[in-house]
Amino acid sequence: MRRSTAIYHLIALVCSGCNLLSGRCTYEIRSLEASGVFQQNASTLADARITLSEQRGSLQGQSISWLVTSTDLKGHVTAAAFKDSSNPSQVLLALPVASADRPEITQGATGSGDGANLGGFHDIIAAGRGVIELQTDIPSQPTVTIQLIPTTVSDWVRPYCS
Repeated sequence: MRRSTAIYHLIALVCSGCNLLSGRCTYEIRSLEASGVFQQNASTLADARITLSEQRGSLQGQSISWLVTSTDLKGHVTAAAFKDSSNPSQVLLALPVASADRPEITQGATGSGDGANLGGFHDIIAAGRGVIELQTDIPSQPTVTIQLIPTTVSDWVRPYCS
């Protein structure tokens, strides 16, 4: 390629609004939100919400945040985990149980920057297979499984690209 042709391509790229040179058009993002409830006797026993975000390309990373609440189970949950319902014996992410003075069962956030392996979580949740499993010390209800239903799912997009 001749030097003058390369310069014309560079000028066209800069003027196109693609933002490739600024680094703002060199990655993609996707996200989702999901929620679920566990009902017993026509009332909500537990409620869960998850938000997941991923980036790929020049910027890479994944992050997840969650909130699980329950008035009836507060103080009785011994363990909490995110799982794939197609393989319920495998814990994909252990969720720390909040102390008794906190109103939630578990609440938090983590990401690949913290060392968490969140690979595949988006696909699991988007496919309707994501669950939050709570282990309790209640003999009549030792396990509570909350099915996460995707409420907002966005596929890969390039932000700032026209």
